[in-house]
Amino acid sequence: MRINAIRYIIVLLIFCINNLHAQTDSHKHYLVQYGQVWGVLKYFHPKPSSMNWDEVLLNDFDKVQKCQSKDTFNILISSLINRCGDYTLKLRKVDSLSFFPQSFEFLDKNDFSFENLHYLKKLVQNKPKFRNKFIHESIGVGNPEVVHEEDYGAYQFNPAIQYLALTRYWNVINYYYPNRDILPKNWINVYENYLPIFLQVNDFTSYLSAIRGVTCELKDGHGFVETKNIPTKEKKYLPFFTTYLKEGFFVTSTWQDSLNPFNLKINDRLVAISGIPIEDKVKELSTRVAVSNEYCLFKKAPMYFLEAEDSLWITIERDQKTYDLKLGSIDNNTVKKRSKPMPALDEKPPYRFRKDSISGVNYCYINMGKLKREDLTDDFKMQLYDTKYVIIDSRNYPNWTVIALSKILIRGRYKFARFKKINFDYPGSFEWDNSQTIGGRSKGYDGKIIVLVDYNTMSQAEYTVMALQQYPSTYVIGGQTAGADGNISFVPFPFDVKSYFSGLSVFYPDGTATQQIGIKRDLMVEQDFKSLLENKDLIFEKALEVIRTGK
Repeated sequence: MRINAIRYIIVLLIFCINNLHAQTDSHKHYLVQYGQVWGVLKYFHPKPSSMNWDEVLLNDFDKVQKCQSKDTFNILISSLINRCGDYTLKLRKVDSLSFFPQSFEFLDKNDFSFENLHYLKKLVQNKPKFRNKFIHESIGVGNPEVVHEEDYGAYQFNPAIQYLALTRYWNVINYYYPNRDILPKNWINVYENYLPIFLQVNDFTSYLSAIRGVTCELKDGHGFVETKNIPTKEKKYLPFFTTYLKEGFFVTSTWQDSLNPFNLKINDRLVAISGIPIEDKVKELSTRVAVSNEYCLFKKAPMYFLEAEDSLWITIERDQKTYDLKLGSIDNNTVKKRSKPMPALDEKPPYRFRKDSISGVNYCYINMGKLKREDLTDDFKMQLYDTKYVIIDSRNYPNWTVIALSKILIRGRYKFARFKKINFDYPGSFEWDNSQTIGGRSKGYDGKIIVLVDYNTMSQAEYTVMALQQYPSTYVIGGQTAGADGNISFVPFPFDVKSYFSGLSVFYPDGTATQQIGIKRDLMVEQDFKSLLENKDLIFEKALEVIRTGK
């Protein structure tokens, strides 16, 4: 009898747990689906633009959580729809629009009643024309500007506002992200997966971490998160800097002195941090470091080895032996006071005219990170035209000098880029912008151009390289670029946080994509351990080799 009672209790507990899980799961689905309807009405119906649409969601938050069935949920959805009232139908030539079909998948996988679903599909197919209060097209560029969104002041634990934060972001990306079609994960699943995270975070650090996580789901190098309220405990760094090479991560500088000595040497290979293999540690960073491709993640990882702990263990390899070292972390101010971890390209002058010591060939080296329009003088042009080669270093961020430089280099005009941008009259669809052109002078450069690129070549730098590639004799050398081109936009989250994204999608004139992929290269060159030991810039060395061989 006692055994049967125990079995009964166990079965009852299992039933209760499963029932609780089922309820929790249904509540999550209801919250997700409510947020999707709220977003459709916000961007397709004119009425929310004249209302406090946030307040509607915040007031309904508890009601959605209390829904026990599809019937009660649909009563709430009907009430949400009824708040918007009637609208004037606009007959659309839907077949002529370029859709992101993924933006509307949720209309086929939901718990909506026939009446509610019919209303939503009719609204989407007959969206009226109106000026949306919450999102505008930027003047002269065409990327989205998210406006008139409430901030809600300093952080306070409020699940309803945190639900609003995720829902606001999810809908902006769903309808206004020009790279919507290449999101690596199902965007509905991302909403479902992050919803419990956003609802449960109870301090600003965790809230910020959740925003970084969902932003990183875009796999967009422009997807950085900005706030004036960076938590202090995030400002801890490992007391050394590494660089990623073919053979792994190697120490290139350390922040140690007599007060903070440790047995770490330049060129030691980093094997693990806190017992976690370095490759796995880097992949962990993909939840808080915005990059467009894995190559860029590994290259940028050393800048993000942040640790909240005051000390931690690392494993390094030296002379084919491994060592475990306990190191104290350092703060951001200490890092800034010390010498730069790697030689910076921006320390080089805007340009130099040189003669190669081996071939005797004259060439010009241009540092795009320093070159400005005022540097492009008549004297510069005269000297440039006397060279056979120009090496353009684009492993940096330029100063919008490519148009002026192209008029010196490129004879005639060439198309070099086309943009895919959002159709603001019909969210969830896009249109192609006119192709961009470069060059324009009757006289141009007669030599050969060699462009240097790597993971630092991002955004405007990638755009610059695309333009230079229209010169008939351009040779691009280096590693994979960042794969994040186009003007940036941002979504304002509650509690003074901004999350950025690429607001335009950039393509080559032939339709070849650049987002996540990067710029076309003629020769892949990466730094290796031998070049580190010899302090050689292999990408630049390869450019000199091209000059010497006359290719």
